Amino acid sequence: MNKLFSILTAIIFFSIGTIQAQNDSKFLSQVVPQEIEAGQQFDISISFENTGTTTWSDAELYHLGSQNPQDNFNWGVNRLFLPCDVLPGEQVTITATLTAPSTIGMYYFQWQMVQDGVEWFGEKSETVDFVVKCELTDSLFTAGNHFSVSSHIVSTSFFTWFTVDGGQQSSPWIPLEGRESWSGGVDFWMEFIKQVMAANIDVLYVELIPYMENQRGNLFMALYLLRSEGWNVPKVCPFLDPEITYSILGYNGNCATEEGKDELVGHYIRFYNQYYSVNDDEYADDYIYTQDGSPVLNIWHIHLHINYYSQLTRDDVTSRLSAAFGAEHPIFNNDIKMINNAYSPAFSFADERIYQFEMQEYKIDKTWNGIKSSLLKPGYWDQNVRNPGFQLHRDGGVHYTESWNMVNDDPAIDRVYIESFNEYDEGSGIYLARTDTIYKKTTGGMNNTGDDVWSDTDNPFEYINTTAAGAAQFNDMLQLDAKIVWSDIPAAMEPGETVNATIIVRNEGNEKWSAGNGFKLGQNETIDSILFGPGRYLINDTLDDIPFYGGIFRGRAKVFDVEITAPESTGTYLTHWQMLQEGNTWFGDTLEVAITVTNESSTNSTEHSDFEIYPNPACSFIVLTALPSENILMYDISGKIIEGYAQIKRQEDRIIEISNLNKGIYFIRAGQTVKKFVKQ
Repeated sequence: MNKLFSILTAIIFFSIGTIQAQNDSKFLSQVVPQEIEAGQQFDISISFENTGTTTWSDAELYHLGSQNPQDNFNWGVNRLFLPCDVLPGEQVTITATLTAPSTIGMYYFQWQMVQDGVEWFGEKSETVDFVVKCELTDSLFTAGNHFSVSSHIVSTSFFTWFTVDGGQQSSPWIPLEGRESWSGGVDFWMEFIKQVMAANIDVLYVELIPYMENQRGNLFMALYLLRSEGWNVPKVCPFLDPEITYSILGYNGNCATEEGKDELVGHYIRFYNQYYSVNDDEYADDYIYTQDGSPVLNIWHIHLHINYYSQLTRDDVTSRLSAAFGAEHPIFNNDIKMINNAYSPAFSFADERIYQFEMQEYKIDKTWNGIKSSLLKPGYWDQNVRNPGFQLHRDGGVHYTESWNMVNDDPAIDRVYIESFNEYDEGSGIYLARTDTIYKKTTGGMNNTGDDVWSDTDNPFEYINTTAAGAAQFNDMLQLDAKIVWSDIPAAMEPGETVNATIIVRNEGNEKWSAGNGFKLGQNETIDSILFGPGRYLINDTLDDIPFYGGIFRGRAKVFDVEITAPESTGTYLTHWQMLQEGNTWFGDTLEVAITVTNESSTNSTEHSDFEIYPNPACSFIVLTALPSENILMYDISGKIIEGYAQIKRQEDRIIEISNLNKGIYFIRAGQTVKKFVKQ
C-alpha cells in the first residue's frame, strides 16, 4: 500500500510539474523612437517579465523575435539576445541598436519571446507604426473630385493580404506576372493601382483586418506617391471584416458597452490613422471616400461576431471619428454614411445595402433608402480551398459583359459594386491574369476537376476592359476631359527666342489618350491669332505604359514637352493651351498664359547654369526646369555615369524617364551646377 501510494504520489507530482512547466511572458514597457528615417540606426529597449515556470537562457535558445510579420528582417535582425538568464518571476530589459529599412513603406515594430525550435509564447510588445518615406521637395498634389449621394459610383472590394509566399495563394487564375509578383510592397501596389484606374473604378473598399497591416500601409504609400506626380487615384473606404477580425482577436465585438463601441470604431480609426500617417498633404481628405462631404464606411456580416450590434448608433460612430480626426480633418465632423450587406442583418442606420460575398449570382440588385445598387460578379471558383467547393463559370467573360449591359439598360441603378478586384482564393477577381493556365489544386484533400475560360479572346485585360467600357457608360464622368496640373511657360520672352517649357495634363475623362487615336496637346488656334511654335505637341505611344494599357487612362498625368518660339513683334500675347482630339474637338481645362515679348526680357533660360528637378523624389519621370545649354550628365551615388543619360544636349530631352532606374539617390550635373534627386 505504501509503495502504491508512493508511486501515485510521484505520478501526481510529475503530472503537476509537467503541467506547470511552461513558457509564458508579460510585456512591460519599451523605449522606441517615434520617427525614423530610411536606413537610420536607432536604439531601443524592451522589457518583459518571465511569467512561466521555465528559465530563459541562451543555451536553451530563448530570444526575443521579430513579429508583424513574424521573423521579419526589417530592422536588420530578427532575433535579439538576452543579457542574462531570466528566472521565473524575474524581469529583463533587452537593448539593441537596430537599423531602419532603406525601402519606403509602412512597417510595424513588434517583438515577442520565442524558444527557437519549440514555440513563440506570451504577450507581444506594443506595436509601433513606422512610415519610411522620402521628403518631397517638389510635388504635384492636387485636389480630388467629390461624390454626392446622387452620383453614379463604381466600386470594388480590394484585398491587401499578399506577400510573395504568404496570404492567399490558391486561385485558379494566375496573375499575368505570376503569383510570386504579388509582393505587397509599394512598387507592387503602384502597378496594381494602374490596373484599377485603367478599369475606370472610382472607389476601393479596402479590407480592414488586424493582419498584414504593413501591406495596407504600403498601398497607402503607393497612392501617395502616384498623387505626388499629379495622379487622381481611386478613393479608399475601410471595409471591416468582423469574422476574420474577431477570429484573430479571439473574442467578439460588443456594442452593449461604451468600451465595446470604442473597440469596434477603433478599427476604423486605425485604418484612417494609417492612411494619414502616409498621406499628410493638404489634399489627403479628397481621396477618402465621401458622399456630400460625409466619410463612408463599409462592414461585412455584422451578426456573426458582433454582440448587441443593434445598440450601435450613427452618433456612436461619428462622435468617435470626430474626436479622433475632426480637428485636422473636418470631413469627420459630418455624420458618417454606412454600407452594410443586403442579405444578412444590418445596422439600423445603414445608408446603403449591397450584396457583398453572400450570393452566387452574376448580377443581383438591392434597393435601400432610395439607392439601387447592383452587384456584378464575373465568376467564382473556390474548389482550390474547399471540397467540393463551388464554381460560377466565367465562360470567357460573356456573363460579365451581359451584366454590364443590363446595368446600362437600367437608368434606376445608382451604384455598381464589383465584388472583388483581387480576392484570390475564391477566384472572383478581375486583375490581369494569364489566359493559358488554370491552377487546379489536387493536394491536401482537394480533387479539383473543374474547368473554365478566362477570356474567349485570350485577353488578360478581359475584365478590366469590360469594366472600363461599362463604367464609361454608367458613371458621371465626361468621355473627354482634362485637367492642367502644372506648367512653366515663361511670362516673358525675347523676340524670336525659342525655349522649352513643360505642361503636365491629367486625363479626367473615360476615354484613353494615345497618338494613334489622335490625342494631342495644342495651342488653340481658334482663339489665338499668333502661335508660339508648331501648335501641336504629340503623345509618344511607346512611353507611359501606352503599349501595355492602350493609352493614358483616366486619372493619369501626362508630361508634354512644349517648344515655343516668340514672334518677332513685341507686345503681350494671351495664349491658350488645351487638349484636343484631332478632327474631333478641343476639351478639358484651358491654360491661359499671357506672354510678354520684349527686348528687355531677362529670362534667357538657356544661358545660365541654374536649374531645378521636378518632381523630387520621383517614380517614373523627372523634368529639368530652366535647362542650361551645357551638356548634362547623370550620376549614381557612386559617381558612375548612368548609361543612356550620359549627355543630354537637346532641350526636348529635359523630360527624363527614370522608371528603369533602381531606387536610390542620383545627381545631375550641368556645368558647375549639381542637383540631387531621389528615385522612389
